[in-house]
Amino acid sequence: MNPYKFLSYAFVWSLVTVTSRTFYSKFLTRNKQNLRIKHPTIIVSNHPNTLFDPFVAVIPVNRFVHFLANAGMFEIPVLGPFLGSTYGIKVERRQDVGKDGVKLDNNKAFRFAEDFLTKGGCLYIAAEGGSDIPRRIRRFKTGSARIALGTEDKNDFKLGMEILVVGLNYKDQRNFRTPIFINVGEPIKVADFEAIYRKDKFQAVTELTTAMQRRAENLTIHTRDDEEDALMRKLEEIVQSENPLSLDLVFDRTKKMIESWQNLQEEKLAEATKFASNVKEYFSFLQKNKTRDCIVVKTQKPSAKLNWVIRTFLMILGYPAFVYGFVNNFLANYIPALIYKKLKLHAAYTSAVKILAGIFTYLIFYGLQIWAFKQFFTERWMTWVYIVSIVLTGLFAWWFKDFAKNTLSGWRLFRLSKGKLEPVLELRKSIVTQINFLLK
Repeated sequence: MNPYKFLSYAFVWSLVTVTSRTFYSKFLTRNKQNLRIKHPTIIVSNHPNTLFDPFVAVIPVNRFVHFLANAGMFEIPVLGPFLGSTYGIKVERRQDVGKDGVKLDNNKAFRFAEDFLTKGGCLYIAAEGGSDIPRRIRRFKTGSARIALGTEDKNDFKLGMEILVVGLNYKDQRNFRTPIFINVGEPIKVADFEAIYRKDKFQAVTELTTAMQRRAENLTIHTRDDEEDALMRKLEEIVQSENPLSLDLVFDRTKKMIESWQNLQEEKLAEATKFASNVKEYFSFLQKNKTRDCIVVKTQKPSAKLNWVIRTFLMILGYPAFVYGFVNNFLANYIPALIYKKLKLHAAYTSAVKILAGIFTYLIFYGLQIWAFKQFFTERWMTWVYIVSIVLTGLFAWWFKDFAKNTLSGWRLFRLSKGKLEPVLELRKSIVTQINFLLK
């Protein structure tokens, strides 16, 4: 293997592993054993988080992976030349060419991919062709199937090639310290489509692409539209307050809710419409009072007011540490968010910009702050204490912000009169009853 490529891959793999594990709170992988690849393989995933999806999908893979990347990425300074000289394979899309009349030319990319796979390689493709936020699998492009079938055809369908579909389920890919559930499917054997391919190549490509898309829909939270996605997120919040589960079980529960909800709409539209209206009304109350469902639940417990007094006392005690952590981490945190805002990119680029910019802002501002500290305090142990303090209090400040917000929102609920709060609690109770019905 080319030493430059090896070192480049190792560096990027290490960097992405560290940054993604820092930005996201937890990675849980189902069927991880399927990522121990033994055959030429194309890894396909959904694509809700731009630059990080390929790495999230392949970090656990036991192979060096090449990536099909859109041509626009090769135009980005530094990134483009790096991709071109390492593991990126340039693929043109209509938006990359810019003109409807210009013919796309991906023959070179496809030939490289086929040769690479013939040698036993592993290739990643984001089959949707672009990135978007909603929890929905968009129509898969046919490139993955064409490459897979074309490669097997050149090897008389004896290569043993597989397509491994990976479902990436982010709780909220744009925000710090949120979890990811990685759902790995069973491999699709390309040779199973040989008979169809021999009769009709187009039909084989279509059926293999459809099989991949359906597998992706099963491995992800797949909603029909934005309205349904928004409703499911609300139901997830409520049912998680009632019965907290791990990421994988939350996924299974949400899939069940979606299926039952769609059946309810088909069979009892009026009841479904009323239910959706009740959920909307309840969350309108939460938004108006700047609170969350879990806070509503906690404030109704017998010892709630005593707990809130304790929370308030802890909030007051923790405030100085919050200020210290906030001030010491403000520029390193704020500038990546400002860069994203100024670039006016699609929402799917949020975490990518924050993480990539944060690598530099933390190095720069932490370095300057440590240098300034050493001008006044020359003892080495004090410098190390300062370094540890700004990291720990930075994480504390992030946690404290939500803790304080929830504490204050709880007091707002306590101030509501019984006449205003009881109808809301009854509304929530009816929603929980309907959710339980959906989950039967």
